[in-house]
Amino acid sequence: MGGRQLQTVKTKNKVTKINTQNLIQGAYLVTIKTDTNKTANAKLIKK
Repeated sequence: MGGRQLQTVKTKNKVTKINTQNLIQGAYLVTIKTDTNKTANAKLIKK
């Protein structure tokens, strides 16, 4: 899967909503990086 970075969001909130309204149908990879440099990845499928 190849691609590009679509969005960067910086927040201090523990919960953040990502607006996917402008994304076209497809599969996306979400990478979350904390201020302590921990990372988590999630797959997002927009139908």
